[in-house]
Amino acid sequence: MNVNDNGSIAEGGKQGMEVARVGGIPITHPTKLWFPEDRITKLEVAQHYAAVAPRMLPWLNQRLLTAERCPDGIEGGCFFEKNFSNNLPASIPTRAVPAESAGTNVHYVVGGSKETLLTLVNLGCIAIHVMNCQVGSLDQPDWLAFDLDPSSGQFCDAAKAASVLHKLLEEQKIRSFPKTTGGRGLHVLIPLRQGPNQEQVRLIARSVSQEMARRLPTMITVQVRKAKRQNCVFADWLRNAFGQTIVAPYSVRCHPGAPVSTPLDWDEVRQELNPSRFNIRTIQHRLEGNDPWADFWRSRQTMPKSPNAFADAES
Repeated sequence: MNVNDNGSIAEGGKQGMEVARVGGIPITHPTKLWFPEDRITKLEVAQHYAAVAPRMLPWLNQRLLTAERCPDGIEGGCFFEKNFSNNLPASIPTRAVPAESAGTNVHYVVGGSKETLLTLVNLGCIAIHVMNCQVGSLDQPDWLAFDLDPSSGQFCDAAKAASVLHKLLEEQKIRSFPKTTGGRGLHVLIPLRQGPNQEQVRLIARSVSQEMARRLPTMITVQVRKAKRQNCVFADWLRNAFGQTIVAPYSVRCHPGAPVSTPLDWDEVRQELNPSRFNIRTIQHRLEGNDPWADFWRSRQTMPKSPNAFADAES
């Protein structure tokens, strides 16, 4: 059978295969349960991405995408894929990037259109991950990101660490934007004026994370090895390098409940916030309100060049 965007059945399936059309893109096997406990289907995930596309696409535009694919749903096994050298329609843009470790090219999908986004969903993609740079300037990030990962698994710990980061950045008059990760952590992004290269941005991010850990050593750590984190929040600066990614704003995550990585205002970052409240079945209400990240690209700024600038800020 063939299922229209509104869920009605139409003619046209091949050999009895179920097919839906969402945003004009065919979605095969639309009734397959991708989140079995929640009875959420592949079709619902596609409809989510069609609905959030106006807000999500600016974060994918001209960026190399990594897809987290779960063709048989989250209980059927998931994997990351960035090399899409085959099985893509000719209309989906790709960019070949040399992979020095493999001695070959990686054919990334380039984001920016609803067609590209929904085509990836049809290929089994649930979560979309993005880099901090666009295809025309791969060594010049236009954002800096921190991933606040609580070893305790408690969002309240990530919120405490985020308040330290927010204060530290405000001391330097640097504007930042928080979002849920779709798990128990937080991402904090800083829009950048292009200029510094990846290594320069990474070093600045590291200095900020180190200062966070200095100010609250019982809560925040920069230890990369999980065994050494001692139940602290890992202030992860390592996302700031070519090839490193974060989950895109408004992406669904491959976790029970189909949580959505959701942009926040800073006054929403409270210890009592339950990030699971933002999910595929509640996000539409969020979209009807103001966009807390509406000013992101108008807030591009230059980070201090000195790695010591943040340590000096409190003194």
